[in-house]
Amino acid sequence: MEKIRFAVLGTGGRGRYLAEQYAAHPQLEFVACCDTADRYAEETVARFKEKTGKEMVPFTSYEEMSKKAVYDAVLIACDPDIQVDYAVAEMERGIHVMTEVPAAFTIEQCRDLVNAVKRTGCKYQLAEQTRYWHFVDRWRRMAAEGEFGKILYAEGEYLHYAPSWDFFRNIKTGHRVWTHDPSYHNDPEWERTWRYRTFMDPILYLPHELSPLLSITGGRIERVSCQGTKRGSYATEGFDTRDLECALMYNSNDVLFSLRAGFTSPYGEKSGTYAHWYQVKGTKRTVESARSTLDTPKMFIPGEGWTAHPEWGTADKDAPEEFRHAGHGGADYYPIYYFVDAILNDKTPPMDVYRAVETAAPAILARESANRGGVLLEVPDFRV
Repeated sequence: MEKIRFAVLGTGGRGRYLAEQYAAHPQLEFVACCDTADRYAEETVARFKEKTGKEMVPFTSYEEMSKKAVYDAVLIACDPDIQVDYAVAEMERGIHVMTEVPAAFTIEQCRDLVNAVKRTGCKYQLAEQTRYWHFVDRWRRMAAEGEFGKILYAEGEYLHYAPSWDFFRNIKTGHRVWTHDPSYHNDPEWERTWRYRTFMDPILYLPHELSPLLSITGGRIERVSCQGTKRGSYATEGFDTRDLECALMYNSNDVLFSLRAGFTSPYGEKSGTYAHWYQVKGTKRTVESARSTLDTPKMFIPGEGWTAHPEWGTADKDAPEEFRHAGHGGADYYPIYYFVDAILNDKTPPMDVYRAVETAAPAILARESANRGGVLLEVPDFRV
């Protein structure tokens, strides 16, 4: 197979943007895109041609696209809380699948993904990108070479406030409104988007923390407990979301994890990673990313103290141009690179179905724990 015929399901902001980024890959041939929202697919095709000079066929029905378009692989970038059904259906047809973050929103969906990959043999990859940041790769190599000693603790946070989150969608047209105006709650023409639904428990959105940290520590999360602020935002009037949730986790390599997430209250930005922050503590050294825009990444070594490491940025300055200039600090091109490589060379992608559900299931159970007052819950092992 010299070229992979590629389709995109879901052409909102993220799907449209990734199609334009991925068009740079020489072994991808974009053939189709689909969105049920009014004119989203048509607008995506027009913009795609303007930006890349390439053609795609637009569809407004998944059923129609799956019957009429011929493709080998698909990026599913529709609402992530409904993407598993599409992913399973596509793999049953022999189509390789890449989905967006998070991979799943229930334990049953995690099992459905794993079983579909086992049953069909199709390649599956989660399009999680923070694991490819340059400093994460550096820390991963440090861990592999034993520089941390025994890793004892990993910490991460995703605190991302945006006044323009698309919280409401028009039922008839699919048009989304980027607003915090609470009057939309009582308007029968509008419904809550997936973002609103999932941000009610922000801890669900942990793959961007678990993916890089687990790639450094190894192992999988075995137990989780979580607490959250009360239902009903203090910062965003009329929204019944939790402003902050914090989970304590234990993994199979005897590493403690502390992870937090929040989306409805203002938080300070960080240099390079914007809304994300990470720390890894070992017996021989500790590393952490920048805590603010006034800070730089740093490392602590016993007997030597702290040293700044501004060279630990997100983009690898020695990577090819399409990697360095991709979105999310040079990380957005890596998922398609590894997905194509897995398909063409029959490899296991870095974020295969097991690693994908191992970032989803702990967050799913963290939500359950928070809603049950912080009870300790066991995370199933999907590899057995």
